[in-house]
Amino acid sequence: MLYGNIEQLTLLPYVNNIIKKLIIEAVKIAEDQPAGRYELSFPESFLMISEGETHSSLNRKAELHKKYIDVQVLLSGYEEIGYSNKIDTRIKELEHLPDDIIFPECVANEQFVTLNPGDFALFYPNQIHRPLCTRGKPAPVKKAIVKIPATAFSESSLPCQTKE
Repeated sequence: MLYGNIEQLTLLPYVNNIIKKLIIEAVKIAEDQPAGRYELSFPESFLMISEGETHSSLNRKAELHKKYIDVQVLLSGYEEIGYSNKIDTRIKELEHLPDDIIFPECVANEQFVTLNPGDFALFYPNQIHRPLCTRGKPAPVKKAIVKIPATAFSESSLPCQTKE
């Protein structure tokens, strides 16, 4: 999981340039568009603009994805996102996720990070996260959720560099 703010995105050397570009593109689209799904410039990547409400983590499901990098950008409101890097390897469904999502029942060593407007949390495949949480009263939020195919960053998909 990576955590940051879109105003300082260009200063983060550990975020891939394609991911940076897609986050910036998504935020620009989200400024003028209603909730819904929008295609992005990178193949097979897309944006989901969502409006929802935060609730206690006890009432929210944890989730993980296998095919997509999941970047959650908070546009308005306040949100806590639970996360864990400890995966229950006994989950048999990990091999076949037709909708690229599974909701693990138990999350070991769950931590929380608070998102303010402009903050983002980036989750790589197999990283458990629990969005739309709060420790206070439920509150409305607007988010830009950027989905980027993980295969775009596999070694076989990167251009070869040869030394002369």
